[in-house]
Amino acid sequence: MRIAKLIVKFSSLPEINLFLFGFLINFVYEVWQSPYFEFYQMPSLADKINYITHCTVGDGVIIIICYWIVSLLQRDRLWILKPTWKLLLIFTSLSWIYTFISEIYRVRVAKLYGVSVLLVPGIGISWLPLLQWLILPPIIIFVTKRQLLGDKNNSF
Repeated sequence: MRIAKLIVKFSSLPEINLFLFGFLINFVYEVWQSPYFEFYQMPSLADKINYITHCTVGDGVIIIICYWIVSLLQRDRLWILKPTWKLLLIFTSLSWIYTFISEIYRVRVAKLYGVSVLLVPGIGISWLPLLQWLILPPIIIFVTKRQLLGDKNNSF
């Protein structure tokens, strides 16, 4: 009985739900955008799937870190239950800025993969990850909020 209560309590933490939904939603996006990237030194499909999974775990970590930063600014870990436009903008902006810098490093410096289409002019990175981090963070917040509150407290 104690273990069941512990599992229920653990699964109601915002961080757990954010990571879970962040991982799942970002994984779908990562798979969808992968044909537009040239994966260097990854000859097999298994290597590519491992790389995409690694990136998606990183996406989940980005979500958690940005959530913690907003929580510190707000002085409330439960801001996610009543997110304002301002908080969503800060959360999304933080994740977008990280992605912008990270993509420049991965593509231009570390040369982990290449991009041949949908390039940001003058920078040489793809628009796809930048769009990812404009669109997905608010969706992840919305889905997580619904999960934490339950359907009865959420109406359209």
